[in-house]
Amino acid sequence: MSRSSPESSKPFRKPPRNYFARREQVRLLLLVGAIGLVIVLMIRASDPETWRWIAPEKDDAQANLDNVPVPPIDARVPRKAVTSDNGVEGAFRVAEDRKPATPYTMGQKTPSGKERAKLELWADKASLADVEDNSPFRAADFKAWSEVFDHLREATPQELSAARAPAVQFGQLFQQSDVYRGKLVTVSGTIRRCIKIPPSRLDERAGDMWQIWLFSGSDELPIVIYSLNIPEKFPVGNQVHQAASFQAVYFKKWVYAAKGGTMTAPLLIARNINWQAPAESQHVITATEVYIGVGCTLAAAVVMIAFLWRNNRKGDSEVEQLIRQRNRQEFEEHAQDVDVGMSVRDKLGALSAQMQKKPSPSNTDDQPAE
Repeated sequence: MSRSSPESSKPFRKPPRNYFARREQVRLLLLVGAIGLVIVLMIRASDPETWRWIAPEKDDAQANLDNVPVPPIDARVPRKAVTSDNGVEGAFRVAEDRKPATPYTMGQKTPSGKERAKLELWADKASLADVEDNSPFRAADFKAWSEVFDHLREATPQELSAARAPAVQFGQLFQQSDVYRGKLVTVSGTIRRCIKIPPSRLDERAGDMWQIWLFSGSDELPIVIYSLNIPEKFPVGNQVHQAASFQAVYFKKWVYAAKGGTMTAPLLIARNINWQAPAESQHVITATEVYIGVGCTLAAAVVMIAFLWRNNRKGDSEVEQLIRQRNRQEFEEHAQDVDVGMSVRDKLGALSAQMQKKPSPSNTDDQPAE
């Protein structure tokens, strides 16, 4: 029969967690990492750009442009085998396009013939007649180029206003080159390249100019613009991505070398770029920054655990020793009140003695009946 005391009725209190143990440190590390991951995901989820791929927004103008059939444009320099002027059969020369000009409006209103006739020429008509399309810069182009340059440099803001420059796009300039040559137009799009060009050997007084590659609605067909100036703080280089517009004078279809061969692009000359520096926006955490942050957090946690393990591997901490000593004292105080009962050995011995006292069935059958 077990003995009981008033102290034995007290509930056994669970010892507090040992936060210096490796198991507890790993558990805390996982909890902190999970909380940090949830915070990062919340920040990413609050950014509308994260979900833009699910339902991309399109304004009405872009939706209308998507429904406009766009005729394909081949910007390669057209060539054909002919008998050249010097009598060499089979030589190649640039062939002019004999097809009638086709308006290419991309959903915008094309200026009528009367409106185009009202546009002012920024160079002498005879000089512009010497300009040749589908060719690089030629000496014959210099006179018209110089006249446009001087006119732009001395023009007033009213003369360069957008009201006096109809908005055109790549196809209009490419397919109606003779119509727009020497006239002020407005082009807009995304600048992908902006580099400085040294002064021309034919006209060193012009000074440095800026060669700008503008893409308006296409990533393959550029508009090349030579600008006298660029705004302050405008990014410069071969990898630029800036939305801008120009009031520029169309000059010719200029030849340049590309990966697909010799290509042509509308060439214009402008005085400056219509551009506004982007406003400083709130920084959005990128995926790379998330990976770096998680990696740094894990590295710091590993260093902390290694430091604690190194300091505690030779012996128990004071907290562990205190907990172990308190548990031992509580066990010794209540050891006499614990009823352990009969041991397994004693139970086996009693069972064996009981089996020996019980008569077996064989012995009962051998006895003679009385």
